[in-house]
Amino acid sequence: MRSRPHWRPILLLSCLATCVALPALADVTVVARHTLVNGDTLTRPSYYSLSRCRVTGPDGKEFMYESKSKTVTVIDHQRKAYYTAPLAQADSIADQMLLESKKQMAQLAAQDQEAWMAKVAAFNDSIKVTKTMEERRIGAYTCTRWVLTAGSYLEHERWVARSLAVANFAPEVQKVVMASAMDPVGRVLLKLMLNMREIDGLPLAARTKFRTPTQSGSFSFETLHVISTSIPKSAWEIPKDYQAIKR
Repeated sequence: MRSRPHWRPILLLSCLATCVALPALADVTVVARHTLVNGDTLTRPSYYSLSRCRVTGPDGKEFMYESKSKTVTVIDHQRKAYYTAPLAQADSIADQMLLESKKQMAQLAAQDQEAWMAKVAAFNDSIKVTKTMEERRIGAYTCTRWVLTAGSYLEHERWVARSLAVANFAPEVQKVVMASAMDPVGRVLLKLMLNMREIDGLPLAARTKFRTPTQSGSFSFETLHVISTSIPKSAWEIPKDYQAIKR
């Protein structure tokens, strides 16, 4: 897609980057209240099954991943349109973008190697992942607070219900998500978020504040209730009046 704001995938990662240690539940529906990056609010369910998921991004778009067909669908409710592509196609776009990113990084480093190395070291030293002792009940589940910080670039906290687990699709969609970041800093922040998938459990609330050379902002979500009954087939449908975008 032509427009890939770097913040769009971060909430997606908060939902997809879940545990692999616990056995995944067959069907989980999470109804949450979202505060979008533009300040709007909405209440919407996210769906997780063993073969697919449907989640909401920070700008209100929905993302669906189907593991059997290996396709990704982006639903734009504002435009009443959607886009579906094979994962392999998205991977190729990501590979091209990541190659460009490496070139950009090399050019910056070549300008002043010593200053660049100092900046990289300072950034790496600023990265901290902390499991706090704080707990609270969200959607009838006990959740533990985790905090991820990266200097002044990223503040992310998530409340994780360890007793909940869904299928972990983060490895499959990693390149797709990384391709959504248009600047090197944004890609590094997304990689940090992906690494948090090692945390056991499902995030039921999260708050993110970010800053990169191209944009800054914040967004959040909090679960109202969790449903563990079978997900209806209608949950995977796209509104009939939405137009398919051809690329």
